[in-house]
Order: sequence, then structure tokens, then C-alpha cells
Amino acid sequence: MKTLEEIMADKMLDLVQYVLSKFIKPDITLEKVNELDSNAVDKLKQQYGIEGIILDVDETLRKEMKDIPKCNQDWIESLRGKVKIIILSNGKDKKIEQYFQEKGIDYIGFAHKPLKKNFIKACKKMNINPNKVLVVGDSLFDDIYGGKRNNMKTVLVKEVEDNER
Repeated sequence: MKTLEEIMADKMLDLVQYVLSKFIKPDITLEKVNELDSNAVDKLKQQYGIEGIILDVDETLRKEMKDIPKCNQDWIESLRGKVKIIILSNGKDKKIEQYFQEKGIDYIGFAHKPLKKNFIKACKKMNINPNKVLVVGDSLFDDIYGGKRNNMKTVLVKEVEDNER
């Protein structure tokens, strides 16, 4: 059972999220990350010239610091070859970093999103102009605001698929 402090902290976070939602608007909102399928990516490439995706990890690709579920691993694989992918996370997890390294996907941890520095670093690593990049994440402030202030298209993900399929 949650303590009174935990309940109050949750309510404060809900209020902050509500206020932010009045000012920060994603270009696309999805229930789950894997709804951004190959067809949707093709449309974004045509419509906006998207060449790369900056992906968040925690609460976007995985839930509660667990492993990335197979359905999201498969989703990432389905995008490879279509667009460049880089991971930009405010956290740092050696196991997840190694997973992406084995897949040949760059990982930038301790990114300090929404600061511009590592969004720009991610674009340079992909060799893509920021206006040709799609930011995908769960946080209005860290991911969506961070992407918007770098002139990037944005996708807000509401929940994580956390079961194996």
C-alpha cells in the first residue's frame, strides 16, 4: 500500500503532466510504440522526409526497468533498414546498452533530456539534420518538448507492451 507521501507525489506528477499537456503537443500520440509500424514510418518518410528515429527506452520500450519485451524487439528490427535508429535515455543501464550495441544501434545514456546537447549529438551520430528526425518517447517534457525545441517531429507513447508475444 502506498504511503501518503507517495500518493501526494503521484498526484503532483499527474497535475504537472496535465499542465504540460496544455502547452506541449506531440505530432502523433500512440497507445504503444509498436503501433508505429512500417507503413506509418513510410508515410512519415514521404510526408516529412524522416530519415532517423531517436528512441527513449524506459516506459517507451520497456516497463519498470524490465527487459525489452520481444514484441518491441521485433518492432525495432522491423524498422532497421528503413530508418536510422539511435537510443537517447536519461537513464544508464549496461545490460540494455549492451543489447543495443550487439544490434549495432548507438546508445546515449544520461542524456539530460530535454536539454538540446544530446539530441544534437544523436543527429550528428546518425548524420541527419534534426528536421528529418522523429523522437519517440513517453514523456511530454523530456522527449516531446526536447524534440520540439530541436525542430524534430515527435511521437508520444502512452503505455508499454510488457508481455511476451
